Amino acid sequence: MKEISNEIILKAANVKKYFPIKKGLLLKTVGHVKAVDDITLEVRKGETIGLVGESGCGKSTFGRTLIRLYEPTAGEIEFEGQNFLKVGGRSLRNLRKDIQMIFQDPYASLDPRMTVGQIVRQPFEIHNVGSSAEREKRVKELLELVGLKASHVNRYPHEFSGGQRQRICIARAIALNPKLIICDEPVSALDVSIQAQILNLLKDLQEQLGLTYVFISHDLSVIEYFCDRVAVMYLGKIVEIGTRDEMFNGPKHPYTQALLSAIPRVGEGKKAMKKSLSGEVPSPINPPPGCTFHPRCPHAMDICAQHIPKLEGKNTQSVACHLYDANLKLKK
Repeated sequence: MKEISNEIILKAANVKKYFPIKKGLLLKTVGHVKAVDDITLEVRKGETIGLVGESGCGKSTFGRTLIRLYEPTAGEIEFEGQNFLKVGGRSLRNLRKDIQMIFQDPYASLDPRMTVGQIVRQPFEIHNVGSSAEREKRVKELLELVGLKASHVNRYPHEFSGGQRQRICIARAIALNPKLIICDEPVSALDVSIQAQILNLLKDLQEQLGLTYVFISHDLSVIEYFCDRVAVMYLGKIVEIGTRDEMFNGPKHPYTQALLSAIPRVGEGKKAMKKSLSGEVPSPINPPPGCTFHPRCPHAMDICAQHIPKLEGKNTQSVACHLYDANLKLKK
């Protein structure tokens, strides 16, 4: 049983990320893609929190904004009590040792011109950590830690399978002993038979190294297996958040209920799809007023199109839905 601290390691408050739409010869801004729209989230030390939702809901953009691969349009991000958005230069470089990212595509995230040894050694060189001999020793230790052989140091990425390449990416991510890792769909590009191996590796590393994960995925079965808490995103917003048991056994938001009902279950056949979603996700350029889910919601009321629901709830579960009061009881 892993230990989860009450200490907040990462805090995002009212984070927004809008991408400008430019047209004309003068590239005038005519609108914005509201990829992340006012998200507040706290991550506790030692936990794995999952971000889940349909494609295009803003999961990956939010993850990249947390690590400042994208600069947020508005909001605040704190890492271990320090304002992450105020630091720059050498201070930012030092802080990046503690926050790393594993990307979705192990084929695209590795430089094909570099050997495995050079790839895993690169973080030490960038941050000037250790001597040459110490780096060589550490690279071999990292490869063995993620299930590869030390003799693989002189091979190139094209000589490895997809699962092995993701292990190389993981070795690079943990090289500097980070405290937080953003996992952006790290198993979605892999065969199902390999996915469990990578997930179990990440679990083992979390226990050994005391890691905290923000785990992004569209696969609810992966989220259920891997995460301690789950945040459901829709059109750039978090619509529900809670523990794994709360989200999979007692979902409140109609969107969460629809996502869970779409999971194939043995013996249920088409009945499992009875709450599946209809219609398309609205454009993030011009999202619907009020609750952005109301055009697709089977329980939509007049208030849903007029007012944005607050994310509120009781204890560990919160939901942004006009159907419930602050105690998560259905309104009469």
